[in-house]
Amino acid sequence: MAEICRILVVEDEPDLRELIAYNLRIDGHEVEIACDGAEALKEVERERPDLILLDLMMPRLSGQQVAERLKQAPATSSIPIIMLTAMSEERDELRGLELGADDYITKPFSMTVLLARVGAVLRRAGVGVSAKPLSVGPLTIDQQVHSVTLDGEAMNLTLTEFRLLSALMSASGRVLSRRALISSAMGPGVTVTERTIDVHVTSIRKKLGEHSGMIRTIRGVGYRLSIDAAEVRGSGNA
Repeated sequence: MAEICRILVVEDEPDLRELIAYNLRIDGHEVEIACDGAEALKEVERERPDLILLDLMMPRLSGQQVAERLKQAPATSSIPIIMLTAMSEERDELRGLELGADDYITKPFSMTVLLARVGAVLRRAGVGVSAKPLSVGPLTIDQQVHSVTLDGEAMNLTLTEFRLLSALMSASGRVLSRRALISSAMGPGVTVTERTIDVHVTSIRKKLGEHSGMIRTIRGVGYRLSIDAAEVRGSGNA
C-alpha cells in the first residue's frame, strides 16, 4: 500500500528532476528536490526523508559519494536509496548496491516503473505503517492488526476500502487526488478508472452512516477526510 511519504529527488537534469517530482506528487507523496550531491546532504540534514531517489553522475558530489556519507552516518544509514543512472553495466549496478542502495534504475525509464519501484522499496522498508493506532474523530485505525472502529464498533471493510480509508486518515486532512488513492488502494502501476475509486468511497460513506460527511469531495481533484467536527455531521457528499 502506498502511503504518504516524504521523498527527496536528487537529479542534476532539470527536466527529468521536475518530471519525477511531478509524478511522485500526483501519486500522493511529499517531494523535495536537490540539483546536486552537496545540496542533497543539506536537505537531508534539514529534514530526514523517507526515501531518496539519487542520480549517480552529478557535479560537486557524485551520487556514490552522497550514498557513502549517508550510509556511514548512524542517523541516516537506514534511509532507503534508489539510484538513478545512465550507466547500464552490471559492475556499475553492483557498485551501487554495495554502497547500500536498495534499488537501481537505469535511464531511460518509464514513470510507471519508477512509481512501482518506489512503492516496493517503501513497503520493504516498512515506511508509512504506523505502529500505533491512528484516530480521527470517531474513527480509529490500527494498521498492525488491520482493523477500523467507528465509535468503538468494528467496521466491516473490504481490503480496498480499508486501504482507501487508511490513506485518507494518514493524510491528516490533506486532499488526495483520485490517482493517489488508486495507488494507495491498488498499488503503483495498476490501471483502473477513477470512477472505481468513487464507487468505493460511496460504499465507505454508507458504512460510516451518520458520519458519512467526514469524507469530503473536492470537485475536480479528489477527496479528503475532514478533521473539523463542525463539517462532519450533516454535510453529505459535498
